[in-house]
Amino acid sequence: MKLKLVEHEQVIARVRAHHRGLIPALVNLLVTLGVMSFALAYISRGSQPEFIHHYHHIGVFIIWSLGALALAFGTAKPLLSWLNRFTWLTTHRIVQKNIIGSARAMIVPLGLLSDVHLKQSRMQGAAGAGDIILVHGAYGQQQKSTVSNMPDAERFYTLIAEELRTYRGGVVREEAARREPVRRDGEGGRPLYA
Repeated sequence: MKLKLVEHEQVIARVRAHHRGLIPALVNLLVTLGVMSFALAYISRGSQPEFIHHYHHIGVFIIWSLGALALAFGTAKPLLSWLNRFTWLTTHRIVQKNIIGSARAMIVPLGLLSDVHLKQSRMQGAAGAGDIILVHGAYGQQQKSTVSNMPDAERFYTLIAEELRTYRGGVVREEAARREPVRRDGEGGRPLYA
């Protein structure tokens, strides 16, 4: 799905969160499979009492059910969330939204952006990832939005800073052109300066 752009807006970058955000999902997958394997092997042992042998099928069903729930909520859900969420930097705004599902998006117009910070933990720094904190608002109402776990965070931070500088320069030029008086000489109506 493409981002709907306004007139004269261009996409500068489109990124997905760093893959290190999937580490908890991977750990959940490995732990769940390990626990399930141990539990299935334990109740399938021949040395189990007759009661466990008699209700073996119920135990297997419970182990598979609990394992499936753990995999669905601990591995599949974070993986799908990671695949679904994108961040765009355009010439007019920063947008973070889901491709499928919730329409709730974070949109920060560059005109309201007052400051940008890069925050990296040691693990994020080693992986080249980081969190970008956007300070934005108007009329003294400032708020912070965080774009978490961005890959190549230093480059993305630099792109935001460059695009913000370009945007502000364009606004200043437009305002100067709007306020500049145009004098015309009396004869040909030609502008003396513009």
